[in-house]
Amino acid sequence: MGGNESNRPGVLGKGTVSTPNPALEQFIRGIPLFRFVGPEDIAEVLGLLRPIDLKAGDVLFREGEPGKAMWVLTDKAEVTVSSTGGQGKPVVVAYAKKGDVLGEMALVDDGPRSGTAIVTQEGHAHQIDAQAFHAMRDTFVPAAFKVLRKIALDLCLRLRMTNERIVTSSATSLESPVIPAVGRPAPGDLDAFPPFRALPALVKLALSQKLEVVKLEGLTPIFGEGEPGDSAYFIVDGEVTVGRNGKTLANLPAGTMFGIVACIDEGVRSASCVSTGPATLFRMSNRDFDQLFDSGHRFAFQLVDLITRQLVQHVRDANTMIPRPGKTAGQAKTGKALPGALPTEATPGDLDLIPLELELDLEAQTAP
Repeated sequence: MGGNESNRPGVLGKGTVSTPNPALEQFIRGIPLFRFVGPEDIAEVLGLLRPIDLKAGDVLFREGEPGKAMWVLTDKAEVTVSSTGGQGKPVVVAYAKKGDVLGEMALVDDGPRSGTAIVTQEGHAHQIDAQAFHAMRDTFVPAAFKVLRKIALDLCLRLRMTNERIVTSSATSLESPVIPAVGRPAPGDLDAFPPFRALPALVKLALSQKLEVVKLEGLTPIFGEGEPGDSAYFIVDGEVTVGRNGKTLANLPAGTMFGIVACIDEGVRSASCVSTGPATLFRMSNRDFDQLFDSGHRFAFQLVDLITRQLVQHVRDANTMIPRPGKTAGQAKTGKALPGALPTEATPGDLDLIPLELELDLEAQTAP
């Protein structure tokens, strides 16, 4: 597998840091994946790059394999990506050339590749090892947070496009009644959503002021396809079905999120969501979601990490439903609960999310 071998000519050994290279820095700044990485963080990204020579016929990754790296193509390199979609004969689904990136989902997790990437024209590339990126992510290096933010934005577009390939959008937007909240959760209530359990008490206190509790008694429309996105949702218990123009796209269990696409890209709802029975949800308004998603403290990093993992899962599941020529769309899968948030200690920046009166309460609670 040519592109993955660390002993290929031109590949730097592990632990080697790239020397300053103004031309490379300028090139990387032009790559959309690194759009949110500012001058203060660009050195962290350059330190991840490993130059590699690609030869025609090299296989960068194969469908079904775990993701171990990503590539930024330079020079004359060209790559095709083909996929069987789990249905037999492979079909070319994408072409990549200079300035394109391949395999970036490996920066999110080591889930199975959705296609096979083969070099069709030799050239050069820069490889980023997923393990090295994960080390940056796990230690809350800002550059990793900013790359994940861009991946999340790209995944929203990809999910919208994939859903359209599965089933075309409805000709009319659907409207659902506003569901009133029953109050805000107590900080301890956040443990009912497993990904939040590892959060520090201070962060739970801050987050509890950004969430509303929604109780559903039975089969209930939550929002409709084509509606403006005004909230993101976290499923505490129960199940939610995601559908589009009469086709079920996903079944989401407790421990997952939904409604995040429209919050991130500010578009309309790309699908409708309905609870299948009694359910408890946490709801976060667009304004609070944006504030958390865009802020730079560690909890924002944890939120982006969770969201990106959720979006990757949605895209992978949706890819298996794309109809092959002459075939109908596949059946919806049941999603998997999210892993826990990245472990961290509370930081002073978390106080920025807490109203002054709650800060005073917190000080009173923690005073000796």
